[in-house]
Amino acid sequence: MDEMATGGRDGQPQAKRTLKISGGLTISQAGESREKLLAALTGTDELEVDLSALTEVDLSGLQLLCAAHRSAMQLGKRFRLLGDNEVLAKVVADAGFQRHVGCDMDITNSCIWVEERTDG
Repeated sequence: MDEMATGGRDGQPQAKRTLKISGGLTISQAGESREKLLAALTGTDELEVDLSALTEVDLSGLQLLCAAHRSAMQLGKRFRLLGDNEVLAKVVADAGFQRHVGCDMDITNSCIWVEERTDG
């Protein structure tokens, strides 16, 4: 997992930060991934997690992303996922995480599992 930050100078909070996750997001990386997600949330108003280089994910990885989103909401911060990733999309679908509306805790209507719809 690599962190690439943008914005903020001289110890000032960053308006936006991007955390790139490459490789696996599985139970074996859960502890390290949790720490990096929490650290990335610190000192920023908006965290974007780039999953374009993700090669492996399991249910614990999905739960970790969900928990990071909830933590961001509780802190009044924005959290979103970036990057199309077939591996992630398959695991999300297989685990039944895809939603049309967020959970009861999603007071900001920003659930990371809600399918984006285009009306046309």
